[in-house]
Amino acid sequence: MASIGRILALSILLVTLIPFLPLGYLIWTGYRSEIAGLEGEIQAANRQVARLAANYLESVLSDIREKALRAAAGSGKDGGLPDGPPVVNWEVVDAACSIVASGVAQGRVGDKCGYEAFAESLVDGDMRVSRVGNWIAGHPPTVLLGVAGAGGSRQIVGVLKPEVLHERMTALSTEGLDRHVYAVDEGGRLIFYSDMGLSAKGRDLRDNPPIRHFASGLRGPLRFTSVVSGKERLGFVERVSNTGWGVIVSADVGPRLLGVRGRYAVIGWSAVFAMAAALGILLWASRRLVRPLLLIRDALAEKGRLDGRALEVAPAARGVREYDQLVAAYDGLSRRFAVVEKELIQAEKSSILGQLASGIAHEIGTPLNVISGNAQYLLRKLKDDDPASPVLRMVLKHTERITSMVQRLLDFSRPSEVQLAPVDLGEVVTQTLDMASGMTRKLDVSLDIAPGTPRVAGDPKLLEHAILNLIVNAGQAMTDGGKLQVEVGTSVLDAAHGDEAGRWVFVRVADTGFGIAPENLGRIFEPFFTTKAQGKGTGLGLAIVERIVRQHGGAIDVSSCPGAGAVFTVRIRPAGSGGPERTLPTGDGAHGNT
Repeated sequence: MASIGRILALSILLVTLIPFLPLGYLIWTGYRSEIAGLEGEIQAANRQVARLAANYLESVLSDIREKALRAAAGSGKDGGLPDGPPVVNWEVVDAACSIVASGVAQGRVGDKCGYEAFAESLVDGDMRVSRVGNWIAGHPPTVLLGVAGAGGSRQIVGVLKPEVLHERMTALSTEGLDRHVYAVDEGGRLIFYSDMGLSAKGRDLRDNPPIRHFASGLRGPLRFTSVVSGKERLGFVERVSNTGWGVIVSADVGPRLLGVRGRYAVIGWSAVFAMAAALGILLWASRRLVRPLLLIRDALAEKGRLDGRALEVAPAARGVREYDQLVAAYDGLSRRFAVVEKELIQAEKSSILGQLASGIAHEIGTPLNVISGNAQYLLRKLKDDDPASPVLRMVLKHTERITSMVQRLLDFSRPSEVQLAPVDLGEVVTQTLDMASGMTRKLDVSLDIAPGTPRVAGDPKLLEHAILNLIVNAGQAMTDGGKLQVEVGTSVLDAAHGDEAGRWVFVRVADTGFGIAPENLGRIFEPFFTTKAQGKGTGLGLAIVERIVRQHGGAIDVSSCPGAGAVFTVRIRPAGSGGPERTLPTGDGAHGNT
């Protein structure tokens, strides 16, 4: 059976999916398609710039090698510097690594070059390229390119000029984008970066994703977040032929995509607003209809049963006309049920009184009046000091006791409201056994009342009614005689019993009758359910017992095995504390109207 919550959730899901899911899909696919087109244009431009830059570096390196080899071959003729290209400054270094001629700074002539290890590694006829480093004091990090002259008497070294390389390389970039072009050596160190300030500082950018991409041997497009700016960028990695160098071009995707994202954001938020409005209307209507119904449900669950009292619900729960009519109908049904229940209780009392009257008539009858009258007559004739006087007074006392018992039976038969007061449950049980003595004369009855058992808050007449029902039920289960054990004491249930945990005063009624069949244990507290023969019982006795116990805030349990009797246990909270505690055995199931 579907709950209101599930129906509401399904309604919200359908309202969301049916109109807005296709719209959301169209918006998303359109956005992705347009974004993909713009990113494709940016990557195409990146690829073109990267290839132009790689081709330029290849041509520059080829020109440098040619000029250096030519200068090295003519070293015997003059000590001059090679011509061009403009991206390098040349220096001539002798065998002792002293500078013979310098295009970097004239003041360096005669000084040690500062790159002795690189100069000594040069060989005749083969140009070598250094890693990026601070080779010359006061100059930004750069690359050295050199070749040894004939006989190794001198070396021709070209110092790459970052400012000239910056001018030539940035000219390849297109306008309108935050695009960077940079070249790196085989170790990922910057040879050139389009930001001259950063390039001059010699910052290590090997953690930047494009450089890691290059260092891992890859080339081609990639998307990444820059470690320099923190922006999302599109890049392209190209390798420079015949060297270990690489060229990287990257562009910020934000500016070009901002307009597209803004336009689709307006469309998306419009769809979200429409969906929120639809959901808001649905939720408002649902709250208007569902919340009062849930309040009524909770009030019904808290009340638990029909007892004649009006259902206590918040005024908001009756704001809908149909719900107000529902609560009113329930209240009317509850009142009618309470009236019928009282009538049933009185009918059950009358049934029990009929059985008790039969026993009383058998036990007392006319002899009671004869005994009482004769005793009074004799007592008046005798003197106070006569030995027979105490005997006659005892006779009169017991006749008065019997008369009192009959009066209690008459009081018991009259309808009464629940009057809670501190009650000695042991005294109630004792008086009830006295009243039922005519019905239990064939039974072996034992009563055990624990000393100091605390009082309970209860109505003595109702408690007599409940206990008498249990005694009558036990007596009817032992038609051929048996043992009836009644025990009164206190018990403590641990936390495993949940809400029933704590201290209780209990009455246990155990019989040795024919017991209860397992299939009947779950139904014995149902009104009008009985296993007795037609005309032997109404099926109301134990239902009334259960109701009386519940009215006192207590509980009733039973354990039974067919052929081995049954044990009823009534538990009621003590009105105070005190008295010894006794372990109470508890059983499963419930005892019934057997």
